Amino acid sequence: MGTKEVLLKQFDNCYDKNEWFVAVKNALDSVTEEQAAWKPGGVQHSIRELLSHLIHDNNAFLQRSLGVDHKSHVTSNDETFNPVAGSWETDLGRFESTMTTLRELIQNADESKLSEPTPPRNELWQNELANLNAHNAYHGGQIVMLRKLQESWDPAKGVS
Repeated sequence: MGTKEVLLKQFDNCYDKNEWFVAVKNALDSVTEEQAAWKPGGVQHSIRELLSHLIHDNNAFLQRSLGVDHKSHVTSNDETFNPVAGSWETDLGRFESTMTTLRELIQNADESKLSEPTPPRNELWQNELANLNAHNAYHGGQIVMLRKLQESWDPAKGVS
């Protein structure tokens, strides 16, 4: 298995195919708008805020990978957690669309693309993608924890 296949499998496991942990798309399955907005005392972000952050970061990587000079609408990382206008369902659709397009980009990429630098940090594409995958898994775990706290998590979906 080459580097591209490893990164694609990692992407799948972090996005929508549970392996050792619950993939972020599966962590979001059946979350209502009310559950998405809920925050227990002392918790910094809601599920919806976490999803907004993931949409921002995954889309930014996608745009840079497509050669688009991506200019973020935010001035700090904290602002990426603010939901964009629209409904919870719209946010879920934006996330799905971004991730589907990103998966297709990875599937269709030449092995040589993996060694190309990505602006603005000039980090290798393969390293950026590996970090993005880990980032998605990290926030997916936060979503599962929030669902456990609100007692809306079904342990049959992968984590007891």
